Amino acid sequence: MPDRLNELEHRKSGVKQQLADIGDMRQGTLTERYLKCGKLGCRCAKEDDYKHGPHFSLTKGVNGKTVTRTIPKRAVESTKAQIKEFQEFRRLNQCLLEVSEEICDAKLVEGESGDTDQKKLSKKFSKLKSSEKSKS
Repeated sequence: MPDRLNELEHRKSGVKQQLADIGDMRQGTLTERYLKCGKLGCRCAKEDDYKHGPHFSLTKGVNGKTVTRTIPKRAVESTKAQIKEFQEFRRLNQCLLEVSEEICDAKLVEGESGDTDQKKLSKKFSKLKSSEKSKS
């Protein structure tokens, strides 16, 4: 079992290192939109198929509300990279949680299989509790 625990600890260290290497990140969904401006003399008012754009917006949920922010064209590629970094961050966090739970489970099993010192401590603690109850 110690080999299994060492392997899990090694995996956990690897995930932590990958998390440390995460760059700038941003949460949300980037959307490309085409809009009509509303001016009567504009081409978009005269032609049904014509709209201005593309315009980019980043949408995300904050405290139960949808928040939208306009992203300038010059920042679209970096915003896409930041969103991708956030997705990788979430994936790595999930991996860290899963390996941590496996480590906890392995330690539980290891403790059940013969940790006599722990059993002695439990017996001493039980005796202390019993003697406190009898005094009351």
